[in-house]
Amino acid sequence: MTIPPTYHFRDLGNQAQMLSRNCENERLAMALQYVALGSMIVMTGYAASQILRDAFGNRGHGRSRER
Repeated sequence: MTIPPTYHFRDLGNQAQMLSRNCENERLAMALQYVALGSMIVMTGYAASQILRDAFGNRGHGRSRER
């Protein structure tokens, strides 16, 4: 049984942009540009959520609760 390749979401935008530049089909190139743009937007949101979680996260996380 072969294992399918693993792709990282952060690489999807750059790969889609590269493929759209080399694509002969105009409709496919446009779809790949939308994939690239969408993945970059999602990764920006994910990075922002990580930054906000680190900055304003639950400071008591990992500590035992006092009753």
